[in-house]
Amino acid sequence: MLDKLLKYLRSLRFTIVLIALLGALLALGLWVPQKSLLKDIYFQWKTQSPQLVAWLDFFQLTSIYTSWVTVTLWGLFFLNLSLVMWQRIPLIFKRIEMPEARIVDPETGGGYVFRAAYSVAQGTDEAGMVNALKKRGFAMVSNGSGFYAVKNRLSPIASVLFHLSFFLILLGGLISFYTEFIGFVDLAVGEPFDGSLAQYNVTPSPKLPKVGSLPRVAFTVTSVKPQVVRNTPTGITVKVKETSGAEHVVDINKPLSTAHSSFVFKHLGVAPLFVLKDPSGREVGGNFFKLDVVGGKADTFRLGDFIFTARYYPDYQFKDGKRSTKSMEFNNPTFFLVAERDGKKAAEGDVPLLGGLNLVDGYRLEMKDCPYWVRFYVIKQRGLSLVYLGFAIASIAVIWRLLFYRRELVGAFREKNGQRCLVVAGKSEYYKKLAEDEFAKLFAELFGPPLAG
Repeated sequence: MLDKLLKYLRSLRFTIVLIALLGALLALGLWVPQKSLLKDIYFQWKTQSPQLVAWLDFFQLTSIYTSWVTVTLWGLFFLNLSLVMWQRIPLIFKRIEMPEARIVDPETGGGYVFRAAYSVAQGTDEAGMVNALKKRGFAMVSNGSGFYAVKNRLSPIASVLFHLSFFLILLGGLISFYTEFIGFVDLAVGEPFDGSLAQYNVTPSPKLPKVGSLPRVAFTVTSVKPQVVRNTPTGITVKVKETSGAEHVVDINKPLSTAHSSFVFKHLGVAPLFVLKDPSGREVGGNFFKLDVVGGKADTFRLGDFIFTARYYPDYQFKDGKRSTKSMEFNNPTFFLVAERDGKKAAEGDVPLLGGLNLVDGYRLEMKDCPYWVRFYVIKQRGLSLVYLGFAIASIAVIWRLLFYRRELVGAFREKNGQRCLVVAGKSEYYKKLAEDEFAKLFAELFGPPLAG
């Protein structure tokens, strides 16, 4: 009973059934809105069709990728793959063995595409033949009836490695899919990051992992230095310091990689410190505002009863009655602000670093500092190392299998027409014509041209 069950579990029919069922479930997941992927659409749909969504929730069709059916099918698929690998390993190692039973008649042995006979000098024996072939990379076994030789005897192991690589790639892909987290976070210089969900940007909403936790990373951005050469932005250097004390440098092509997570630099902004003062000069409010204004964009912020619309000029100049920036370098950072209160314009004007803007009723806005903020694209995938390892093993296996392919020879010393000769036959897994040419060249170097007929 157990043998029948194992036979079915490792059968091709069972593999096809599993692939078909998994494909159907994954396709269904593309059609039915999933809680973890389309939160807004899901909740809107739940409000409009509560009974339908409740029915789908009951059968886990709105969380199909983590449902017990999907997880069970994936488990069976890996079991099927493991059993197939386990079944093939003994067969592959059997091919590596070199029993004397493989010594067959070179004139009648089946499967050999190269056959030839060569005249040999009297006194030439199998020992000399064995040594000659061993020097050319062949492993040998011989007895009184002849010899069997194989080059690249271990090449079948590449098949095991290739199956193993497929297993690792699939396993790593699944782990990455179920543990994947994607989000964006904006951090200013001096701002600590503790890894909590509340610190990630609401839009676009973070993609939460189906299994596992958020990136467990905590650090502080210690400095941000944009690099501009000849009025062209060329790079950026972002320094961060983890709570453990480890320091890292992030740039355009170098993310922060830690705890299976990557923080990739995506965007630069400015985070000016604006302070609002009342008519007596007392500070009544202030904050660092992360404004997305680099590149000529406008952004808004609120301080006290005022709403400010800001435009930013990194190298400010006022020329021909127009505000502009002389260069992309951050030499003279200045904001042009329009202030409103109760829907009415309260003031407008230029505010340079350490400058200010007088508002209505004696209020004044001042800019005390103007550090930068950066936007990180955050991704966590725990299975990537397995995927990379799988591809590396697959590459090694393919190169090993195709470049170091297996060639086999059988031969025997015989008397033909009163002349001592060596009769040989050869075959290869791949490149049969190339192998025939190789065999012909090999024996021509050892014994000269083949005998006619």
